[in-house]
Amino acid sequence: MANQNPYSVLGLRKGVSEDELKQAYVELVKKFDPEKHTDHFMVIQHAYETLRDPSKRAREDILIPNHVRGRFLFLGEEQMRVPDAQINARILDAEKAFRAAEDNPQSRDEYVKSLMTRSYIKVSRKLWAEAIDDWKTVLNIDSTHQRAKNNILYALITLGYSYAEHDLNNEALELWERAVQMNPDRIELLHNMAIVCERVEKTDQAQRYWQESLRRWQGQLDRDPDNAYLRNLIIEVHRHLGGQTAQPGVKDAPKSINEYKEILKINPNDFEAQYRIATTLYEEQKWEEATRSLDQISRKYPKNIEVLNMLGWALINSGHPEQAFQIWNRSLSIDPKNTNTREAIIKARMSMGKVFRSRGMHTQSLVNFKALLRFIPRSPEVYMEIGQTYMYKGDKRSAAQAFDMVLKLDPKNRAAKQYLSDMKLRT
Repeated sequence: MANQNPYSVLGLRKGVSEDELKQAYVELVKKFDPEKHTDHFMVIQHAYETLRDPSKRAREDILIPNHVRGRFLFLGEEQMRVPDAQINARILDAEKAFRAAEDNPQSRDEYVKSLMTRSYIKVSRKLWAEAIDDWKTVLNIDSTHQRAKNNILYALITLGYSYAEHDLNNEALELWERAVQMNPDRIELLHNMAIVCERVEKTDQAQRYWQESLRRWQGQLDRDPDNAYLRNLIIEVHRHLGGQTAQPGVKDAPKSINEYKEILKINPNDFEAQYRIATTLYEEQKWEEATRSLDQISRKYPKNIEVLNMLGWALINSGHPEQAFQIWNRSLSIDPKNTNTREAIIKARMSMGKVFRSRGMHTQSLVNFKALLRFIPRSPEVYMEIGQTYMYKGDKRSAAQAFDMVLKLDPKNRAAKQYLSDMKLRT
């Protein structure tokens, strides 16, 4: 039960009203006493709280197909249950009369009535395809017949929903495509098409339906700017689309960033959108832009260690090492034991020490290597780097002291022994 979506937990379908939601919750609480069924009740409570919250409900809703409300329309005289042989014979007679005098309204109406009656019988047996065939025949007789149009559309939508619920997505897609052709303005259908196209990996088609859904929702929000659910639904779709284009192997960073920027137009304080923009720029190695973006976030969230650590690396890569270490020191002042911060400093110091040494800048190299001793004071590797740097600098005495320290920490270190042996031979 805990793995079900909140609608399934509460025995509801997407699109329920607040009153329907509350009623379902109350009934379940009566059925599952919180003291006797604590775990079960907690799942119910979580589902209820999720659907009560506009932002959480929107996040759930973007990938759940809509159960489009509606009903089949029949006149009272068409709602008759008669034996198949009788209704089929009646249709044959009505068709003959109609073909013989197509201009006669009475023969036409009798033929339509007979077909609608048979379709009612088919619907009661859930023989959707056969009912649709009858409604199509009705429309061939009278193209303006609104109940036949309604019934075809509702049958396509309902059957498609049933297929989608059982992961028969290609079948659902085929039916909903026909439904969209009949009613291209039904936003719930457009949204459903986006979902199933994505499920069957028709990426371009899914993208078109997502964008059309967003356009319709934005129009609704413009007319109802206080609608928190609509606002969050738009945000979550942009977040979803941004996450798709930001997946590993998908090189579409500009689209990803644009989706998150759309979120910030609606909610400038959306941390996740800000962070996703920054990380995308970082992954694209656009260091200056990533630095600016991460710096802005760090000002709003000065105690976010993850942001600070990434900002440090962005500064390193954009050529501002001193600022990077200032940021990491700030991170350590917030959380002195943070492993990621300490590892970042160690890795950066080691790398910079080697780079400076390769450029003949031995003093700067030693500054970075010796700074490592604050974090790893008993590291043979660090003392080895210090010893090698002193050798390149020409300070054999300091080099020997460093190699002696290596052997004190790691008596079997062959490289340190070799360096000391070579130095004695040269003297």
